[in-house]
Amino acid sequence: MVYLDRYGIAFRQNEKYLLANDEITVYRPGNRIYPHEKWWKIWEVVKTRVIEIPWDDKLWIYPVFSNEVGLVKITNIQLLHDYDLAKTPEILEHVKSVYIHATDFSLLTRIDMRKVNSVGLIDNSAEIKKFYDDGIITPAILPENNPGIDDLLKAGNFSMAFINHDYAALTPKMWNFIAKEYGLDIKTSMVVAKAENLAKIFDVLRLNKDYLWWWLGIGFKDTGYGLLHSDENKYFVDPVADAMQSTNFVAHFGNEIHGYNSDAAWYCESLTDKFKEIGKDMLEKNIIMLWAWWTARGIALELVHRGIKKLIIVNRTLEKAQAIADKLNIIKPDVAVAMNEESIFSFKEHIDAIINLSTKWADGNLEKFSWLTPASSLEENLASSKQLLQSFAKENPKLIVSDINLTKTLTTPLLDIAKEIGLPVLDGRGMVVYQWVDAIWTVFGDKITAKWWTKDEVRQKLIKEILK
Repeated sequence: MVYLDRYGIAFRQNEKYLLANDEITVYRPGNRIYPHEKWWKIWEVVKTRVIEIPWDDKLWIYPVFSNEVGLVKITNIQLLHDYDLAKTPEILEHVKSVYIHATDFSLLTRIDMRKVNSVGLIDNSAEIKKFYDDGIITPAILPENNPGIDDLLKAGNFSMAFINHDYAALTPKMWNFIAKEYGLDIKTSMVVAKAENLAKIFDVLRLNKDYLWWWLGIGFKDTGYGLLHSDENKYFVDPVADAMQSTNFVAHFGNEIHGYNSDAAWYCESLTDKFKEIGKDMLEKNIIMLWAWWTARGIALELVHRGIKKLIIVNRTLEKAQAIADKLNIIKPDVAVAMNEESIFSFKEHIDAIINLSTKWADGNLEKFSWLTPASSLEENLASSKQLLQSFAKENPKLIVSDINLTKTLTTPLLDIAKEIGLPVLDGRGMVVYQWVDAIWTVFGDKITAKWWTKDEVRQKLIKEILK
């Protein structure tokens, strides 16, 4: 199975002529409306790509794309059933000529889109400089390779990452490194601001002709999410970010601001690579997910779209886990089940991975506990967690144990137990690379793609730079 970036829509050679138009309509087999497989949602922006050589899933032949890249906004999505298609046989014949290996054409999705352009954008550099002069935006001092306002405005395109206090973040270093690697005239700076000023900052930056994106760091993820829901004429929230009720980066398309959350994509990408390390893939795997709150919603959806067999959602409050499972089972019947903490001891099926998404035990009085099992004491908690992992490991010695928490000790009690047993582990130290890759690809992947680079090559460059 070829996993394609969902922020792109592919055109076959016999559809290439459509890209000459400002308004484009295509038809695809099956249901492509969120949250179904290869889905889109009205008003989101995706990249257009042209397939030079088609793929073959059976032979594991990957598609070859041309370097033509464009941005389009989805304006309408409509399902066409048999009775609709009977009235328009020419549409059905066209889709069959595009999807020569497909067999089921009883349901098609019509997708209307419009090219994104910069009409109406202006040079309002003076207003941006005034934010600096008035102290509404302050350059961060501690991050490495962090350019000032003059360097930003001299660049062909520029970006800002917002935080609520100064700290030595790697964001400017990484984004400026990637821009330099690909010969892109783009500068990124990390700045300090207050959440209450975000709305007026957005209003100025969304009209700037050179502004590309901004990262919403500490103190801004929830504020940014709320703001992006305040005006549908100016803002759009990506469905994954909407499910997670949080945004961590924002892209500038035309005169609109689109909010995203890359947590789900970057985590699942790192888990996919961990499966590759042990000689497996994620298809048809059984995965236990610990926690059922914000991050869990997006990651659960991403795992299902990547072809897992079963997701077992474990949470203290069963209703929260069941709510996620119910939504997933609409997309793929029987793909998810919900369990409370105590029920995990009775689970007997083959398990391929256990992932902890809760930050509950990351610090404070409970930092020495494992989230895998409930317990009244530390000794009981660690002993029961070890016993449970050992029982799972006996059935699958290649069981992956993962914990997203980035602690001061660079490990967690759950990972320590897994290492002691000899199980493969996935910690959080290198996962942030995947987060950046997903954001970079969404924001200026069209510029990178046009230079014939791939998402995986961006990832490898960042891994080498950040983990060296």
